[in-house]
Amino acid sequence: MDEEDDDYDVVSYDEEDYYRNEREAEQQRRVRRIYGETISGVLSAVTEYAKTLEQEKTNRTNVERKRKTAITVIRSERKIMLEYLIQRFGERKGLYEKYFNLIETALQVENEEILRLALESIQSIYQDSPGAGLGDEFRQPFNEVIRI
Repeated sequence: MDEEDDDYDVVSYDEEDYYRNEREAEQQRRVRRIYGETISGVLSAVTEYAKTLEQEKTNRTNVERKRKTAITVIRSERKIMLEYLIQRFGERKGLYEKYFNLIETALQVENEEILRLALESIQSIYQDSPGAGLGDEFRQPFNEVIRI
């Protein structure tokens, strides 16, 4: 038996070494877990950032599309509204000219009743808003544009 004992090195069992090794192994496991959690958190943040970036890119594209649509609507409605206002004020101009001619005639013939009616008519035209004729057909496209 002595020969067999010589073939093997006998390692003394040290309980302190065992616990030190266990503590080091546990500490290494904790460090690996912390590194893993950190890397996982960074990857999650990068993934979330990429999703947000893509979503914002889509939002910017939608806003640009809506802006172009709004500009087109405003331009087309502008032409129509300007034409309407030109006609509306053109009508007023004609009415004013006729009423002032009537006033002149009333003054020449000294007819106070015609003079009063002409002045009241001019006042009612003046008080009437030129935009009063702008119905929903004009306002609707602008309301849609404002909502965009």
